[in-house]
Amino acid sequence: MKTGARKGLQVRVLSPPLISYLNMKKKDKQLSLVPRPPVVVILGHVDHGKTSLLDYIKKTKIADKESGGITQHVGAYEIEINKNKITFIDTPGHEAFSKIRSRGAKVADIAVLVVAVDEGVKPQTKESFKIIQKENIPFIVAITKIDKSVNNLEKIKNELAEGGILLEGRGGDVPFVGVSSKDGQGIDDLLELIILLSEMQELKADPSNPASGVVIESHIDRFRGNTASLIITDGVLRVKDEIVAGEVSGKIKILENFQGEPIKEATFSSPVRVVGFEGLAPVGEQFFTGKKGIQIVEPSQRTISVSKELGQKDSEIKIPLVIKTDAFGSGEALEEVINKLGKEKKWLFLLFKNETGDISESDVKIIPSGQVLIIGFRVKKKPEINNLILANKDLVLIEGDIIYEITDKIEEIVKKKFIEKPTEEIIGKLEVLAIFNPVKGSQLIGGKVIEGKVQNKNNFKLVREEEILSQGKIINLQRNKIEVPEVKAGEECGLLVSRSKELQKGDQLIFFRKI
Repeated sequence: MKTGARKGLQVRVLSPPLISYLNMKKKDKQLSLVPRPPVVVILGHVDHGKTSLLDYIKKTKIADKESGGITQHVGAYEIEINKNKITFIDTPGHEAFSKIRSRGAKVADIAVLVVAVDEGVKPQTKESFKIIQKENIPFIVAITKIDKSVNNLEKIKNELAEGGILLEGRGGDVPFVGVSSKDGQGIDDLLELIILLSEMQELKADPSNPASGVVIESHIDRFRGNTASLIITDGVLRVKDEIVAGEVSGKIKILENFQGEPIKEATFSSPVRVVGFEGLAPVGEQFFTGKKGIQIVEPSQRTISVSKELGQKDSEIKIPLVIKTDAFGSGEALEEVINKLGKEKKWLFLLFKNETGDISESDVKIIPSGQVLIIGFRVKKKPEINNLILANKDLVLIEGDIIYEITDKIEEIVKKKFIEKPTEEIIGKLEVLAIFNPVKGSQLIGGKVIEGKVQNKNNFKLVREEEILSQGKIINLQRNKIEVPEVKAGEECGLLVSRSKELQKGDQLIFFRKI
């Protein structure tokens, strides 16, 4: 190697032997690269046939396993056609899932944009095209449901052209094919187009490299712990590999293929599921193997505060919010629909927590006082939660497994609990400890005040197993067989009450007054 100087700069001149050596190393590196299967993302509007298309291709059912027939998580599936492997990413078409669709496109080599022949170009069709343009990936247009009609094909092509998608034969170079998921028409042509586009891109990877790729989904499995779905883009992933994604690290304890079958290793373009991350792997992040773990702040060390404001920023209606979901993507989707709802209704949701996992006591007690809206999406709640919510009128829990049904419930609850002024004030609660001989139209009972106070002549609601059964009123209130005006929390008393339904031992009476 020679060095020279020019205007004070060091110029390094490589000697011929060194140039020859570097060229040889470069050639060796190129020789270690081998062709890899394409990763294909399916994009398009809701109910335009994305999942049905994959169903036909891989001969298994997806939609039947999803609530409401709508795919609500990203899934990845590997198929083999004439010794050519293809990995498909199935993405939801509902508008709430724009972030998930974008995430799928980032890892994909090829996109398939589906457009239903009976509906044409829709809002999520246009949004999907923008994602394809942003990620700059080649794509194919699949016009689905052609078993219903072929008369609309020209109309669909015109709508696509108006949206900037110029098909082959229409002044553009975007390939297209009409397909039917009922009789399989055109699907072989679609697969051949995918393989052709893959060959034109000369997709390659190095099997000697440590594995790397993208986290597609993550959730907490109540039996196995932190679980992540990955797409491998380079190298080979093995059981016991050190793995890191963002600030979350771990060691692979369980490695499964997309069908949930245990495997020892997997290579590029393969969709896999892993167990072993010490925390929830951040969705959309790249993962790498062979790196040491990063120190993670434990949840108990984190300061609980408003993490995000959703909806109308200057709204007078402010709703503290906690979201618990089965998977990371569900939480993202709920944030989007709640943000949209808040802007439409001019409400402000103060998001304190958006996590995966079952609803626990810490979620309910995240705010010491005041009203809190808790949303549980496809999760369970700990046994003690019902009692905590029953004891605190400010806690509101909404549960469900379909996004758009959850939003309907949110709107109803916010109007009822956060906007409309209450007409009643709870004074106290009493547990029925003993039942004496009933009198016609009334009943003599013994009880203990468990909260607040009970005043003579109070009205009450009869609650049994968390359900309000009827209402009544105190006729006479006694303590130590002496009539008294009121009894405080912790004290026992006797009551003669009017009631429309007979009371039982263990019932609760909720005393209130009109305001």
